[in-house]
Amino acid sequence: MNVLKNKMQRRDFLRSIARLGLTTAFTSQFMLSANVFAQTAGAKRFVMVYYPNGCVRDKWHSYNAGALGSNSFATSPLQHLNAHLNKIVAIKNLTYNGHGGSSGHPEACRAVFSGGQEYAPTFDVAIGEALGGRLTKNMHVGVWSSKAKGTEYMPFTDKNGNKIQVSDNPQQVYDALLADIVGSSNGTPDPDAARRKKVLETLHENLDLLQANTLSVRQQGKLLTHEEALNYYQNTLSGTLEIGGTGFSRPTIGMTGIDDDADAIAKAQMRNIAMAFQADITRTATFQFMGAQDESLRIIAPDIRPYMGEYGSGEKLTHNETRSHVSSHNESALFDAQTRWYNIMVAYLMDQLAGRPDVTYGGTLLDNTLILVMSEVGGGNHQQENPGIYVAGGADNAIRSGTGIDANNTGMSNLYLDISKAFGLNWGRYGNSSGGVVGFLR
Repeated sequence: MNVLKNKMQRRDFLRSIARLGLTTAFTSQFMLSANVFAQTAGAKRFVMVYYPNGCVRDKWHSYNAGALGSNSFATSPLQHLNAHLNKIVAIKNLTYNGHGGSSGHPEACRAVFSGGQEYAPTFDVAIGEALGGRLTKNMHVGVWSSKAKGTEYMPFTDKNGNKIQVSDNPQQVYDALLADIVGSSNGTPDPDAARRKKVLETLHENLDLLQANTLSVRQQGKLLTHEEALNYYQNTLSGTLEIGGTGFSRPTIGMTGIDDDADAIAKAQMRNIAMAFQADITRTATFQFMGAQDESLRIIAPDIRPYMGEYGSGEKLTHNETRSHVSSHNESALFDAQTRWYNIMVAYLMDQLAGRPDVTYGGTLLDNTLILVMSEVGGGNHQQENPGIYVAGGADNAIRSGTGIDANNTGMSNLYLDISKAFGLNWGRYGNSSGGVVGFLR
């Protein structure tokens, strides 16, 4: 099947839209239209990890600025990252104030992740557009994000200004991105491939019908997005990609909705990211723990129960206080224990990346990846200053790993800009940036 070659009229229509500049707002400011990825220098892969409701800041930032040592995170929820200490840049005293910060969770979600520009494409989307990918520009996965209060509590925004709703089901993510490329263990094709081909044909026909309609700029942008999605599926079904190494397997768990399964679901999603990077399906991934102001998941993973005090055993494991937003305003030891779980999962992702070869760029995947971990607010009481943020990964030696940095109240947008430079991107600014973060880049 070669559907795309038979649809030249539709493709010419879409390209004419692009030539006329009828795409979404902010594209020039956020560099969404140009793939200027530096192939020979800087970080090659990007993961953005979101966790809700901030952290207990004095616990999170208990480390000193300067070289990180084995005791730097001893009393911090970052303690579980010690195995990768030489690939961490821990940053204190950044600020969201003037860079999208707000005392309300939905209001913060409108701009914190886009450099202070409300409803603009978020940083993960901007990076994904710049880096590109062999099949898709960005994969979005989550844990309990589908239980968010509403789309306004979702942190990430696509290039058309729409909130991104991610899949919480690891099996669904694998089936959509990896199944047709990796194949089954006995070499037989995925039994759902024929069904997906029929869906692809139907989507092409629907886009053809849209040509006859008068479309708004927003609708035209969505149509271009659909074109990209169809290109991805066409490439996937053609089965021409070569993947390197072993370690590809379908997750054994889906989205169960059971609190006790959250640990296994999060790990399965982290493995999905690592497998997608190893197969070079994409160079950008976004991981979302729940939605902002979340009250759906009891965070009771076995690894953090020793830190949960009286809520770490017995009937209190089922109490309402074990939910993130409920405990956040107390900024208690329980809330601090919950933020440990996020970092344990990031450490697991780093383990997965470190254990897989990067057949495209050499070394391991972790050697070439930059991971940004952040929330929409600073502290549990909606503070905008000194949020719990760190950057992890080898980033191809583009950043000063193994370091604690005092950003001296620098705006968050400045860190975004520096991260873009770590990828060799020639961005003059991002959002409300006014420079960089001293000591971050090499």
